[in-house]
Amino acid sequence: MATTSVATDKKTKFTVFTIEECPACGQKTKRPFQTGDYITKDGAKCAKCGNQTRISLIYAEATKPA
Repeated sequence: MATTSVATDKKTKFTVFTIEECPACGQKTKRPFQTGDYITKDGAKCAKCGNQTRISLIYAEATKPA
């Protein structure tokens, strides 16, 4: 019986993203991961209300082969 797994497919590439969330207004911003990012780290200023954002999620998305 053959099984297919994304983790074992050597042609699958992943792009890592960081989600920054504003604790004041709830605005979420997705950006490319940067070295040194970690959950609860302060992020950029919120574009909506100007408060300090926090990193709430770091995840990878599979990129589609060309």
